[in-house]
Amino acid sequence: MEILLWDKENIERELIEEMLTNVGCEVTSVGDEQDCLSRLRNKQYDLVIFDQALPDLDARGFADELARINPLTPIAMMATLNIEFYEEKYGDSEIDFIITKPFDLAQLRNLVEEALVFRRKLKEAGPSSR
Repeated sequence: MEILLWDKENIERELIEEMLTNVGCEVTSVGDEQDCLSRLRNKQYDLVIFDQALPDLDARGFADELARINPLTPIAMMATLNIEFYEEKYGDSEIDFIITKPFDLAQLRNLVEEALVFRRKLKEAGPSSR
């Protein structure tokens, strides 16, 4: 599974990249929004993961842009508050998964497995099904 990871914090990005590699993923990690969007335009990924706690980030707008670029790629957001807050705020957005920090290897593995199943369903249903 190929994952595009965006987190501005180098240490966090490296740690999450290592965790994803440990569960069998190939990871492309980036430190800024434009690089993330550019990479998604130029390559197919099985999952995009981004950190919600980025200054000046419009998470909903960013997820909308990701979905426009590739509607068949699931989107996961890393969050820091209670998950119910985000589900209420982003429940009707293009964000498919929310994983709350801190998370462990098992939770990250579950996210990857769920995203894989979801991506297959999106492919079967077609891009307009999102």
